[in-house]
Amino acid sequence: MGMGAGSLISISTFLTPLVQETGWSRGEISFGYTLSTLSVGVGGIAMGYLSDRFSNRPVTIFGIVCLAASLYLLSTLSELWQFYLYCSILGGLGASTFDAPLLASIGNWFRHNKGLALGMCYAIRGLGQGLIPFVGGLLIASSGWRDAYMILGGFCLIVLLPLAFFIKDPPGLQEEKEASRVAVPAERNADYPMASTTVVIWLSAAAIGCCVCMGTAMVHVVSLAEVTGVNTQDAAWIILLIYFSGFFGRIVTGKAADHIGAIRAYWLASFCQTVLIFWFTEIETLTIFYVYAAIFGFGMSGVMTGLVVCVRELVPIHVRGLSNGIVIFAAWAGMGLGGYQGGLFYDLTGSYVIPFANATVFGLMNLCIVGALFISHRRKVLALA
Repeated sequence: MGMGAGSLISISTFLTPLVQETGWSRGEISFGYTLSTLSVGVGGIAMGYLSDRFSNRPVTIFGIVCLAASLYLLSTLSELWQFYLYCSILGGLGASTFDAPLLASIGNWFRHNKGLALGMCYAIRGLGQGLIPFVGGLLIASSGWRDAYMILGGFCLIVLLPLAFFIKDPPGLQEEKEASRVAVPAERNADYPMASTTVVIWLSAAAIGCCVCMGTAMVHVVSLAEVTGVNTQDAAWIILLIYFSGFFGRIVTGKAADHIGAIRAYWLASFCQTVLIFWFTEIETLTIFYVYAAIFGFGMSGVMTGLVVCVRELVPIHVRGLSNGIVIFAAWAGMGLGGYQGGLFYDLTGSYVIPFANATVFGLMNLCIVGALFISHRRKVLALA
């Protein structure tokens, strides 16, 4: 999961070298990231559906091969349409096979401390999101962006493929899913008072808002630092620090969800992200970038953990894979929109102030949606009490 998500966000360190060699604009390159996130979202719905009915192992193996192939193809690109195509393969057939299916599987393995378990998983995933762009930056500095893509593709086959054979489902999973599928609504309402469709709609709307906010920072914070005069190798440390700090933030959020509930934990993480994001535009020194990256990473990191724990708590087991896929699709759509609007408005204004202000507005929208979901769910619970 870390390699899949990290490969998607690695555009943050490949952005400037691609601009310099190809002459494409930041907006055009950022749109490649948008396509990859939309593709991983669409693919995640299909893969989540398959994970509800079949084993995750063959799906994951297929995804690893496609991820490796897309990274190799990116090393050979010469036209903008090729960049868009390979980014779409990377997301839709590669990274999409990891998120929704594996998150649903992990949630199904645990009855107690499920928030902590999912938080730990997302922590490792988040570490990959920081580590892969960082390693990509080092490889670019030493060998160029083409070799960097090729080396990352080779790593997928050598390291990830053997790991896929250790994936398995918890005992009795298919029987439990079938029992949930045929249960009458009255039996489900005691544990899941809100309809699954309603929950997924609420969470998907929230995910778009929070991930526009997040995607703007993740795609453009390295470039923002470079605009202030920081070199590429030093700037790559910023994204690594965000995700390294987020490693601990995800675990804390997951554990908090076990104590105060998933919706509250998700709202708190979203609040931290929204309050902090705009002030990146006011930083002018490398040291402050590093300090602030660590603070921001811890605050924003629990957002996705909170989302998947919400799905785990609010949706019956027989539709969790599909529900995860739909919500994660919305999240990736938000990430893509955030990345694209960051590049677009930078091209229009020559500054990152407007893009990061837009991100703040979307974060505020997310807070309102999550607050409304909490009130609605609480009323349903009280009505059944």
